[in-house]
Amino acid sequence: MHSGNVDNHTYVFDAEKIESVLAPAFSFFISSPAYPLSALPRMTGCGVYGIFLVDAKNTPYDGIVDTSHPIYVGKAVPPGSRQGKGLQDDEANKLIKRLSEHRRSLESVTNLGSSRFECRFMIMNGSAADLIGAMESYIIRRLQPLWNSHIDGFGNHAPGSGRYAQAPSEWDTIHNGRGFVSKLTGAAPDSNLIMNKIKNYVK
Repeated sequence: MHSGNVDNHTYVFDAEKIESVLAPAFSFFISSPAYPLSALPRMTGCGVYGIFLVDAKNTPYDGIVDTSHPIYVGKAVPPGSRQGKGLQDDEANKLIKRLSEHRRSLESVTNLGSSRFECRFMIMNGSAADLIGAMESYIIRRLQPLWNSHIDGFGNHAPGSGRYAQAPSEWDTIHNGRGFVSKLTGAAPDSNLIMNKIKNYVK
């Protein structure tokens, strides 16, 4: 058993080795072909994705969001991945399911709509699936998407039964329409403060 100060050379993993994997994967992701979110392709697999607002006219994001950078980044991991029991690649269609959930959210609110958005994604199957979480965090850290870094709640699911005492998210406060939000009994955040956060957003 060791005691005393930690020897960094023994315990700290070289960050450059991680960067050497994630940096080219980031370049692959950001240069991948875009699809309209309203017309998603058929696909199987898991991975990471970005949602891009390409038509910001008459939205709170007009003149603020860069259409070449995602407004939101997320991940879709294989079922059972937390227990190391991920399904086979052809069974795990979590990526298309997650994007479809986001499309429904955007179509349900009154001031957005899915036709304004495109998506890019990177399918990460097999052993690459172990890097999904790291890849999501890397993209968010590099690009600081507005709905990840400034406005919270776009990725929220409907709360389970008996958990409606929570407050609406910032995203749901300024984009009203998702069905489960009307059941929430907590006090909504100040919409003026949220709008100020958007105006002060710097990519």
